[in-house]
Amino acid sequence: MSAESIALWGFLRSQIGIGSSARGYARLLRQAMPEATCHALSLPGRDGVDFQTDPFRVRARRNIVVLNPPELLNRNYYFPTDLMRNTSVIGYWAWELPHMPQDWLPAFDLVDEVWTCSSFAARAFQGATHKKVSILPHVVEGRPQMERSAARHRLGLGEEGDFIFLSVFDFASTLRRKNPLGVIAAFRQAFGDGPDGPRLVMKYHGAEQFLEDEVTLRAAAAACPRIHLLSGVFSEPDMKALFDAANCFVSLHRSEGFGLNIAEAMVAGLPVICTGYSGNMDFTTSRNALLVNWSPVELRPGDYFGWQGQSWAEPDLFHASAAMRFAVEHPQDAGKLGAQARADVSRLFSPQAISAQMMALLRASELPAHVNAGVWARLNARLRGDQGASAPRHGSGTGAGQDHMAGPHRPQILK
Repeated sequence: MSAESIALWGFLRSQIGIGSSARGYARLLRQAMPEATCHALSLPGRDGVDFQTDPFRVRARRNIVVLNPPELLNRNYYFPTDLMRNTSVIGYWAWELPHMPQDWLPAFDLVDEVWTCSSFAARAFQGATHKKVSILPHVVEGRPQMERSAARHRLGLGEEGDFIFLSVFDFASTLRRKNPLGVIAAFRQAFGDGPDGPRLVMKYHGAEQFLEDEVTLRAAAAACPRIHLLSGVFSEPDMKALFDAANCFVSLHRSEGFGLNIAEAMVAGLPVICTGYSGNMDFTTSRNALLVNWSPVELRPGDYFGWQGQSWAEPDLFHASAAMRFAVEHPQDAGKLGAQARADVSRLFSPQAISAQMMALLRASELPAHVNAGVWARLNARLRGDQGASAPRHGSGTGAGQDHMAGPHRPQILK
C-alpha cells in the first residue's frame, strides 16, 4: 500500500447521475494527482459510457467511493471490499429528501467521512451522524454553444422559429419526484392545446423498468399536439445539442439532491424555470432563474424510497405557467436570466473551482485508517455469503435533522 496513494471508485461507465459525478471527479483527480487510480464498478443494464479506467493493483491509502449506501451494503453489487480494509475511506453520497433513510445508517461505519453535492443533502446526512460531512458540488463545465438551428437540425426538432421548452428526466429517479406531469399541466395551462404556439420537448430514459409510468406520461402528453417525447440514452454530443436547441428549461421537481440537469441548462445559457426548493437552491436565485412557488407536502407510501416521515415541495402550477408565459413574452428579460445563469454556474462549478475544493478537502481529511478495518472485514464476509458474520452497526446515528420546510415558500420573481 503506497503511503500517499489515492483511488476513486464508482459507476464510471454508467449513464446515471452518480456515474456522471464520478467521471467529473475522476478527471479532476487525474489532473491534480497523476498517480491516482480510477476504478469502474459495473451497473448491469446501464453501462456503455466510454471512459478510461485503471486495473486493480495495490491498495490505496485513501479511497473516494462514489457510491450510495445501498450499493455499499447490498450483496448484489460487486465491490472489492478487501481493498478497503485498513485504509481511509471517503464516501461520496447523494440524497434527495430532508432526512437520511434509516436503512442507510449502517454505511456510516464503512467510511471515515462523507462528501455530498449540496447543502440540502449535507443537512440530511449531518442529522444522522457525528462524522464529518463536507460539500463538494458537481462539475458543470462551460462549452462552446452550437447554433440553435444546427442543433435542431441534428435532432430533427424543426426550424428555429418555434419556442421550445425542454424538460429532462430519468424514470429511475421516479415520476413523482421529477414531476414531468406537472410540467405538462403547467404548459397546457399556459398555452392551451391548439396546433399553434410554443412546444414542449420532454427527453427521458430508463422507462424499461417503469412501463406503467411511461404509459401515464404518454397519455398526458397526447392531450396536446405540441408536446414531443424523446426517449432513450443520448450521447454526450446529442445531449449538448438538445440543450442548445431549446429556448428555456423547465424542472418542476418536488425535490433534488443537486439538480444537475438544471445546472447543465444554465451553463448552456438557457433561462430556467424551476421549483425554488432543495439542492438547486445552492445556485438558483431570483437573479438567474424563474423560481416557482411551492408548498410543503408529506410523502405518501410509494412516493419515494425512504418516504416515511419526509416532506417535499409541491410546485404551484399556476405560478409555473405564468413563468412559462413570461419566458415567451419577454425574451430579452429571459435572455438576461440565461446569461447570468451561465456566468454563475461557470464560476461556481467550473473544473478549476471544483478541483480547488476537492484538493482542499483532501488536505483537510483525516487519515486514521482505523474506523473501518473490522467493519469492512465483516461486510466482506457477509457479501461472500457468510450468514454467520455480524452485520455492521452504524453506532453513530443521532436522529434525523429538523425538517426545515415550515410553510409555503414563495420567491416572487415575476414582474
